[in-house]
Amino acid sequence: MTVSVQILENTQVELTPDEEPTVFARFQREVNLICNKKIVCNAKSQVLVKDQQVYDLVVNKGVGIGQIFRYLDRLPSFELHGLGRTEQTFWREYSLRIPGVDCRLLEVMPSALFDEGWLERAEETINWEVDINAPTTESTFVWQNSQQEPAAKK
Repeated sequence: MTVSVQILENTQVELTPDEEPTVFARFQREVNLICNKKIVCNAKSQVLVKDQQVYDLVVNKGVGIGQIFRYLDRLPSFELHGLGRTEQTFWREYSLRIPGVDCRLLEVMPSALFDEGWLERAEETINWEVDINAPTTESTFVWQNSQQEPAAKK
């Protein structure tokens, strides 16, 4: 089975005035991963490029942001920031980093993705927007990675 990538957005965005001086460029990207003509994942990312070689690869040589790690033969560090689910989807937010590149991604997948026969079923309308800061309810679950120390016991 073939997986294709549908690029919805791949834009170099303006740096903010308070951006670190080491940042060459910021990219905003959104793609759909498609399998059997169905969207199996919507991924949004912000990518900070802090290395001239990486900037040249992306801007001048057309290397896709998602292929940088493989192209440079570098295994990025992974940090999970949060995960959750809604009635229609589940999601994870995480960062990938190597020296010179910081990526923050939000991936949203259909909750029925691993159900038997899901790929063969008729297309369904899915709301791909998630509020990663929404409180947990009966129909949703949210986990956020907190770097805070546990509260002291009384």
